[in-house]
Amino acid sequence: MSHVFSYDFRYDDNECETETSVAQAEVEDLVGDIYLNFVETGTLAQGGGAIDDSRHKLLRAKHEQFIHDAINGLPSSFTLLDASQPWFSFWCLNSLEILGCNISQQLRSRVIDKLSRLQCPGGGFCGGSGQLPHLAGSYGAIMALVLVGGNAAYETIDRPGMYSWLMSMKCPDGAFTMHAGGEVDVRGIYCALVIASLLNIMTPELVKGAAEFIAKCQTCEGGIGPYPGVEAHGGYTLCGLAALDILGKTDLLRLDRLARWMSARQLAFEGGFNGRTNKLVDGCYSYWMGGAFPILQKALKRTRVDGYIYDRAALQRYILACCQDRRSGGLRDKPGKSPDLYHTMYCLIGLSLSQHYVGVEPKEQIADITSVYSVPVRMMQWGAMPASLLVLGLRSNVVKPVHPVYSVPYTPLASFVKHFYALPPLADQLA
Repeated sequence: MSHVFSYDFRYDDNECETETSVAQAEVEDLVGDIYLNFVETGTLAQGGGAIDDSRHKLLRAKHEQFIHDAINGLPSSFTLLDASQPWFSFWCLNSLEILGCNISQQLRSRVIDKLSRLQCPGGGFCGGSGQLPHLAGSYGAIMALVLVGGNAAYETIDRPGMYSWLMSMKCPDGAFTMHAGGEVDVRGIYCALVIASLLNIMTPELVKGAAEFIAKCQTCEGGIGPYPGVEAHGGYTLCGLAALDILGKTDLLRLDRLARWMSARQLAFEGGFNGRTNKLVDGCYSYWMGGAFPILQKALKRTRVDGYIYDRAALQRYILACCQDRRSGGLRDKPGKSPDLYHTMYCLIGLSLSQHYVGVEPKEQIADITSVYSVPVRMMQWGAMPASLLVLGLRSNVVKPVHPVYSVPYTPLASFVKHFYALPPLADQLA
């Protein structure tokens, strides 16, 4: 498979140089140097040439070692991220799971022990010892426990406490505060609905007004911002769109505008995504934007034959050629940056979603799309369609398919859902 690489695709500043355009040119220089290494010699010309995509290789063993090195101990500088402890568990476990690496029972037990000590008596999980329970930390903790799997992990979670705490974070406008007295934005809705839908604690009271709040966050550009009247952003767009899919209410958005804005986030020269208009490419948006496209595909009722409205191969090329650290392992934001666990996981999710076509064919979408009680059906209708697999480079580059709404592979997700939807209604425990 070949791709025409050309410097003609570089950003044109129309001879109006700005700080942003200078930074863009610097990134394009770095990316261009990397892509030139893949250009077939016989096609090389002044403007570029044909890239030999067969040479791309996922450095699976190096990434696994990078993750295990982090698990075995982080430097003291990471104390700045003390409030992100559940996220470290999630980033590491999910990356290993997507890569198909073995997760030892010892590591699973360590995570259960750690997270059980971060669960607060009044419900929810905090990011670090002695801190307030936080929606982001709670989301990270629940997703880590999804990946750990098994009764010991599932029984760690205080469902009644979690529900009561989520309700205490609920705002009159339908949104959620991230913590007591904290900020309000679309992230909070996404975190709350992912947690509630996974734990089988969705109620009409919990979700009231959430969909309408998200719809108000869609901007004139078409993307979704954190709060009404604020600029559209890739991360908030994924959160808002995924939350609406959980609720079965993606039709509240102007999907044509959303599609136009999302498509414009993929950069012609680099192949990766940026998160906002006039910003630089960043590997993490391989998920925050790349993961939003399957959800948009479902909302638009497009079929597998229609295909995604972004270039899957170009995204894989950017991840494999530009985001891998070939010396230490791990994945990064862009060339010139250092790898980290956050970018490692989100680049791998983006790689997975660009390799596997995941979706729900329009004729298979359930009729009852708005009831909170139809959530488990909507959740598990998603699946990968092998006929549309697209793997750039070596065949061994293929990773596990990932659910675009929940950002984890299907097998641990299905086991978690099966366990919690077999439990009695939460109302019996709250009585």
